Amino acid sequence: MPLVTTPALVLHVMPYGETSKILRLLTRDLGLQSAIARGARRKKARTGPRLDLFAAGTATLLTKGTRELNPLTEFEASNAHAGLAHDVTRFAAASALAELALKCAPADPHAEVFEAALAGLDAIERAPADVADTAALAACWGLVVALGFEPVLDRCAVCGTPLEGALPFSAAQGGVLCGTHRGGHGVTKLAEPDRAALAALLEGRLPDPPLDPRHAAAHRRLLLAFIRHHLAEHRALPALAFWDAEAWNATSS
Repeated sequence: MPLVTTPALVLHVMPYGETSKILRLLTRDLGLQSAIARGARRKKARTGPRLDLFAAGTATLLTKGTRELNPLTEFEASNAHAGLAHDVTRFAAASALAELALKCAPADPHAEVFEAALAGLDAIERAPADVADTAALAACWGLVVALGFEPVLDRCAVCGTPLEGALPFSAAQGGVLCGTHRGGHGVTKLAEPDRAALAALLEGRLPDPPLDPRHAAAHRRLLLAFIRHHLAEHRALPALAFWDAEAWNATSS
């Protein structure tokens, strides 16, 4: 079995037996991998004490070339992202990002997807408290773009007519719509400031002016609708749904 060392992110962790862990890893060189870290729950495990959810580092795997669990022989953590566990908003956002990668990323290696997921977790952890919610939106949109999906904001998503100003937006159609194609279920009006804010998020920037809680929640709803139409393929997205629901509850309390 070839021994492969690759940058990796821990996206899911499940205890196995008394001393081991089963992991889902997003790796730069092998894509999504299922792995078993035997003895990882022991204090002096070779995989290290920082092998936990959202940890980033270098993983060494014995690759079997099958669907079986690949043994993880070493994991050298570079960033445990421990700060995500101390803030429920950041943890929920990071869980949504991890779920998006787990359920929508291709199984094959995709360096841009790996880098977007890593940069997203970094941004969610580092962002000041007053913009952490918006930073999470930018992180998730960054991963969506890396996966090859990006809403159209400067022309009609159906016919390609150049557009500007306040416009109808359809998650199902993949962007803004002209007057001819604005009909249909699920179309929402996107005001010019909201369109500019979405354009900033797609570029990985925080909007200026910053999003207030009500607008951040509206942008989250739009993001989730877009993901469900173009990436989820009818798969359940409980972490994304929880992140969305908690944001709305926060604005209504």
